[in-house]
Amino acid sequence: RGRSCPTGRHSAENPLMKGAVYDALVELMRGSPESAANRAARRVLVDGITQAEAVRETGATRSTVSDAVTRYEEADRAMRDAYGLKNK
Repeated sequence: RGRSCPTGRHSAENPLMKGAVYDALVELMRGSPESAANRAARRVLVDGITQAEAVRETGATRSTVSDAVTRYEEADRAMRDAYGLKNK
């Protein structure tokens, strides 16, 4: 879509994380990839859509989407720190 997220940190052209990374985090955190919250968070973090768009697409609540996005952003940051990788 090309529109950036509300924070301005990522977009469809510059996603916060790659799909494989997101999928690995969901698995490691024992999340359910099929849940509305995880589908919405993946769309935001990997595909670069806004949280509002993800809410409309998935039917998850705003707070649920926000919480899921925050949870996976923090997990990504923690893994990067653990491996000594540069955080975005």
